[in-house]
Amino acid sequence: MRNDAQVCRGLVAAATALVLSLSVAACGNSGGVGGSADAGQATVGAGQKVTLNYWTWFPAQATVQKSIAAFEAANPNITINLREFSNTDYQKELPLALGGGQSLDIVGVQVSAMTNTVRTQLRPVSDWAGDLPADWKSRISSTMLDQTQNIAKDKTLYSVPMGSIGSAVVYSNADVLKKLGLAFPQTQADLAADVAKIKAAGNGVTPVVFSGEDWWQDEMFFTVADQIDPKLSDELYTDKVAWNSPQFVQALTAYQNLFKNSVLDKGTLSLKEADADNAFNSGKAAFLVEGSWNSSVLSSAYRKANGITVGNVGAGAFPVVVPGGRPAARTFAEGGLAIPKSSKYAAQAAKFIQFMTTDPAGVKTWASDLVLVPSLNGYTVDPSVLTTPEARSGYAAVQSLINAPGSGRGQYSTTFTSDVLDNTLLDVARGNTAPQAAANSLQSAWTSGRYPVQ
Repeated sequence: MRNDAQVCRGLVAAATALVLSLSVAACGNSGGVGGSADAGQATVGAGQKVTLNYWTWFPAQATVQKSIAAFEAANPNITINLREFSNTDYQKELPLALGGGQSLDIVGVQVSAMTNTVRTQLRPVSDWAGDLPADWKSRISSTMLDQTQNIAKDKTLYSVPMGSIGSAVVYSNADVLKKLGLAFPQTQADLAADVAKIKAAGNGVTPVVFSGEDWWQDEMFFTVADQIDPKLSDELYTDKVAWNSPQFVQALTAYQNLFKNSVLDKGTLSLKEADADNAFNSGKAAFLVEGSWNSSVLSSAYRKANGITVGNVGAGAFPVVVPGGRPAARTFAEGGLAIPKSSKYAAQAAKFIQFMTTDPAGVKTWASDLVLVPSLNGYTVDPSVLTTPEARSGYAAVQSLINAPGSGRGQYSTTFTSDVLDNTLLDVARGNTAPQAAANSLQSAWTSGRYPVQ
């Protein structure tokens, strides 16, 4: 599984680049154990000005400054003092600042990577939910809310999710498909037919590219496995299903057959993520299997600003490859907004968080970069951002996948994934290990006690 630092670096890079494209497009301590005491709340009189200290790593500073400007225009008595960090610096600096009692009012939280590191220094959302609209929960994706709450060891909600990412999804070179008279594939048979026609065209276009790196194997595989049962990944990591169960063996067999039957080329397993992205972005691949964090490529303005020459891009779910299966993708709430215990202005901080998460006007200020699928129910992208039918329907398909109840991604911290599972999946894909033998080996390693879930 790709670690959170890798994903977040990708998010920051994508969001930073998209700032260029959007300019073209005009576009009580009831929580964890311990921690400091809640700061007393300042009395704020009518018309009194308040400055809120806001730390985050995402969105990119140029994007979030637009959000702040819009909020301050609507709330002239509140000023937001922003400090933006790189992902890796933020994971170090925020815990130190909170633990040292620094006065912060709003903080971005990397939900899976940071919640349990900083939760004892945060106010549970229940403590300040009275300062949010009464119907705020109904405005937010229940899937994202549940993931944000359940990631905390004490199952307490400490942040309101801005949005989620997930994988795997498929991006298509819509111009290549149109030229060859192909439709976006819905099933393995569709994909196999498309691959055959692309190869027969002999125009130097690779049918399907993706990262062959070990971290990507579980992303690809569980996209297939969760077509059998949308919760199969969760059930494996929580011991509800054995790693050598019939469902898991079925999934391994389906995954191996994609390569055995040349629907996916084994040679692609030698590619790195950058190689696959570059091939697609330069128009030399018809399909790219990536994470939803790559959805900025659907924007023509983003492509122009970043020298991406592929003309028109669509997207959709990975084709269903198991009989009776349904499209699937593992997701997780990525960016949350929280109020530290050190804040003396929780009511005002809650107003900003409400603007960024449950107010359509506020969400619009940052979400058009397409990196996160917003948690706001019913969110639609500004029409100026997605200019073709393929891009619009593609992003809608990605939204649907991310919002569907399914397995979480990145919420089970164990070295089993990187040390055992990913290399086993590579062996299965290459045809070096039979599915049943691989499943038995995985079950033996899982029950050895060497790889506990933290």
